[in-house]
Amino acid sequence: MNCALTLKRNLLVASTTIAALAMLFAAPAWATYPGQNGRIAFVANLSGTFQLYTINPDGSDMLQLTNLPPTDFPFWLPDYSPDGERILFCHDMTGAVELYVINADGTGLTQLTNDGGENIFPRWSPDGTHIVFSQLFSAAFDYHHIATIKADGSDRRQLTNRLWDHYQPEYTTDGKHIIFASNVGGLVSALWIMNTDGSHKKQLTKAPLEAGGADMSPDGKRMVFYSQQNTARPTSIWIANTDGTNLMRLTRPKELVALDPVFSPDGTKIVFHGGSRSTNNTVDLFTMNPDGSGLQRFATGLMLPGTCGDGACLTPDWGAQP
Repeated sequence: MNCALTLKRNLLVASTTIAALAMLFAAPAWATYPGQNGRIAFVANLSGTFQLYTINPDGSDMLQLTNLPPTDFPFWLPDYSPDGERILFCHDMTGAVELYVINADGTGLTQLTNDGGENIFPRWSPDGTHIVFSQLFSAAFDYHHIATIKADGSDRRQLTNRLWDHYQPEYTTDGKHIIFASNVGGLVSALWIMNTDGSHKKQLTKAPLEAGGADMSPDGKRMVFYSQQNTARPTSIWIANTDGTNLMRLTRPKELVALDPVFSPDGTKIVFHGGSRSTNNTVDLFTMNPDGSGLQRFATGLMLPGTCGDGACLTPDWGAQP
């Protein structure tokens, strides 16, 4: 199944299923910017609706940041600003998927887009002045393009065309390029890189890997991402140089269904979510070292039963300490 194509208009209708969206939402792409390790943001369903939470990396002091209208929409895809003071996310509270920003203490909620479309996968630029994201052209076109706006929501610029789905964008740590996933050529998913003006697109990963959702290391030398290779859905985490070389698998789907890998601000850890085969695939948060060692589960029981059927809901991001 080409899961990249299943997103399209499905977010805008009530019949959307997590399984159909797994390939796109299992591992959104963003860059982790250098700093001292702060809190981890994620989306959880502890009371019958999804809300935004933060937690310390050791699992202590979990805080609920939002109290937004009830929704079945789990794909908020939070992203800390480079200074760790704000969190960017998307939400369907208006009936469309729009972009929002909130202070890291839960105050100052601000809506950034208001076009009635589908604006998803928002990620900050390294200097915090711009945001890159994916937008659905329209239900008639059924393709996502990559666009940028200023941090106040102004000056929208389109970077890709509508011939293929382009999604999960993120700035490289130096701010000179954008890495994104695409189904160009009819692939399930591959990682690409382009200049920030949309020029000089280049494919980084080969088709069999079915790669997506890259997160750049704080030093800009490596990227961690998911792969759907030889599996029904994204289940394995890999690491590679930012040019796609020196590939190494970090997790194995037989032991752990692992999704949404993100570097810590100091680059020494990776946070992700998923389920261990030994715990009935509960949706938990984990950390590990960049070589795959030191696996630790630090938060569990974050979803009510039946609210995150494919495990692609928590979408964690690790912020720098403000």
